[in-house]
Amino acid sequence: MNDTEANKNVTLTQQEVSDFLLSNPDFFIENPEILRAIQVPHVSGEAVSLVEKQLSLLREQNKKTQKQLHDLIEVARQNEELARRMHLLSLTLMDAAEPKNIFETLYENLKENFKVDHVAVRLFADPAFVDTYAGPEFAGVDIPEQGLFDSLISKRIPISGKLKRQQQVFLFDDDGDDIASAVIVPLHGKAWVGVLSIASKDLNRFTETMGVELLANLGEILSFILKPWIVEN
Repeated sequence: MNDTEANKNVTLTQQEVSDFLLSNPDFFIENPEILRAIQVPHVSGEAVSLVEKQLSLLREQNKKTQKQLHDLIEVARQNEELARRMHLLSLTLMDAAEPKNIFETLYENLKENFKVDHVAVRLFADPAFVDTYAGPEFAGVDIPEQGLFDSLISKRIPISGKLKRQQQVFLFDDDGDDIASAVIVPLHGKAWVGVLSIASKDLNRFTETMGVELLANLGEILSFILKPWIVEN
């Protein structure tokens, strides 16, 4: 048996063929007639050349890349708009004259410009002045309900998702029965703490994986604005 006949009896495995092609990337360049001759079955039942198959795969990959780029640009645009609204809200809050105006401005702005259904602030502190507005936002010092937020407050990082029932009742009373998702933002002073909660009827509005950096910034700004109106000892 000569070498030609012996070679005809050699059977290569798929892995061996794959390894050979991967280790010899110039094979099809040096043998273009093979590249043109190879027919690849298509889902439609028709066979196409390997070159056509590669072009088809490249087109599909290009479509996916374009979509990913479009999605990234859209997210960037939304974040830019959100940052602009947060900036305007911060300026408006700084212009409020007293706590009552601060809270009213905060609630109205978030509901109108950020399309949320419920907003609540609870400060575990006392007002600094006798004639200072002492609405429900001033929950008091060392009340038991503060324990519902200890972990959040100690980490100083907002959390989002579904509220615990006790948290929901404390923050929104009976008005919170339609809440499906929410975010809780910690508030801090020198000797006091509190929380800002923003809630929605939409289950997907505030998910556990959403970014909360801008809301964390809002919490810091609100804490600074409220500082003069809260007892610090």
